Amino acid sequence: MFNLSTKYAKILYSIVASVIIALLWNNAWKITFMLEITSGSMLNKVVRDLIVIIPVLLLTAIVIKPKDIFSFLGLNRNIIKGFGIALLCVAPLYIIFPLFGGINSDLTIPLLLQKSILPGFKEEFICRAFMFGLLFRYSKTGFSWAVILPALYFGSVHLYQGHDALSILAAFGVTFIGALYFSWMYVEWNFNLWVPIGLHMLMNGAWVIFSMGGTEVAARGLISNIARVISMLLAIGLTVWYKRKNETRVFSYPVWNF
Repeated sequence: MFNLSTKYAKILYSIVASVIIALLWNNAWKITFMLEITSGSMLNKVVRDLIVIIPVLLLTAIVIKPKDIFSFLGLNRNIIKGFGIALLCVAPLYIIFPLFGGINSDLTIPLLLQKSILPGFKEEFICRAFMFGLLFRYSKTGFSWAVILPALYFGSVHLYQGHDALSILAAFGVTFIGALYFSWMYVEWNFNLWVPIGLHMLMNGAWVIFSMGGTEVAARGLISNIARVISMLLAIGLTVWYKRKNETRVFSYPVWNF
């Protein structure tokens, strides 16, 4: 590993490493295309994810001791606790969605893997543990500075969800806010990566498992967004309560300091 001596050198490395991973993420499809792996298949999805995840581990190993990598990335934390917290916070979605819709008739295990489980892990592993982690935990920048780059990228990779300027902006805004939320939960729960991974997987899962149905397209958006806000407020409230119970406080770290 390299021992970068100055904070600015660490920040520069963090940004360059994040850009490299972003480029790999955006172009992984070209590699699977050259390998003639069927587009849309589970194998295609797994290979594209590995094309990005393996370099993340290699780039992390350049500046973090190999024995500390899993700790740095938050993968060595209590997985049961992480998913337990996530399940509690996301419960409103699984209560509200069945009341206004039904089970998705197209639901399959492969669909759940491709739309919920694999993206939930990959996006949190890269955007939270790696991109945000390099800036916040390794470079020691303030929270607000560390969260900007991953949040911008996290929002940009979801632009495909819009079909016009307004819907594209809405998709970017929602996922940008989601990135801020996941990053905050990651930090406040002592860098337990399984918390944001669980939140991400279970939130995505609600949209995959349930269908709001019928002609209420606008109502579906309204109801699902209300459920999402309730879920986030519940998570924030739970986090603040837990901190106070343990005689600690939220934002007990630099927020605006560069």
